Amino acid sequence: MTTFRIGRRFQGPSGTGQGGWTAALFERAVGEPLTISIRRGIPLETDLEVIEVSGGWELHDDGPEPVMTAHPRTEPFVDTDPVPLDAAVRARQRFPAAAEVVHPVPDCFSCGPIESSMGVHAGPLDDGTDRFAVDWTVPDRTDASGEADQALLWAALDCATAWYVGYSAGRRPAFTVGYAVEARVPIESGETYSLVAWNGDYPAQWDGRKRGGASAAFDRQGRCVGRSRSFWIAAALDDPRIAM
Repeated sequence: MTTFRIGRRFQGPSGTGQGGWTAALFERAVGEPLTISIRRGIPLETDLEVIEVSGGWELHDDGPEPVMTAHPRTEPFVDTDPVPLDAAVRARQRFPAAAEVVHPVPDCFSCGPIESSMGVHAGPLDDGTDRFAVDWTVPDRTDASGEADQALLWAALDCATAWYVGYSAGRRPAFTVGYAVEARVPIESGETYSLVAWNGDYPAQWDGRKRGGASAAFDRQGRCVGRSRSFWIAAALDDPRIAM
């Protein structure tokens, strides 16, 4: 049994932990590739225990139900063409929430408007594809080995997909409920990458409140350094974590 905490610095939806960041720590604690399901809001500054169960693992606080569950990753990832950095910079200028008076996730350390945010503000590309993109510079945060913390990549890919899912088919903010990441090449602190998000192998439109997505990160040479697949549920109109 392993325990870790999500500090208040690593919020996603207000008052809860960022899903990609938490999923990365969960996988790191288990020590093998996982597909992770987010069952409820991730508590902050609370001991979270990783418990092995039949068929996988659960992440628990002191509540009766798990915060996350996971099983060994078997689902395939989907590829997309790389996006040059200058195209990703231009896509940022079309960030769909830029003109909104209230940002839907104002406290998110990955994509919120706060000064300490990583600024993952993806917008639609102008290349004729139904994809979103953004340039992303890795902040100077290291893991126990002294290398750039790969959990930052998980968080950034999560938020890049969030903007695609929530805005490419009309405004509809959503929560990540399923997530898997393949980190292929270690990211480097201070280096800038292109993040790309699209529907992956899921239908391009909403199915009721459900929608799937994919994302990838490319270095300046067009090499894919990491990719994700995720599943989303549209936020309820009265959910206090999202500014609708």
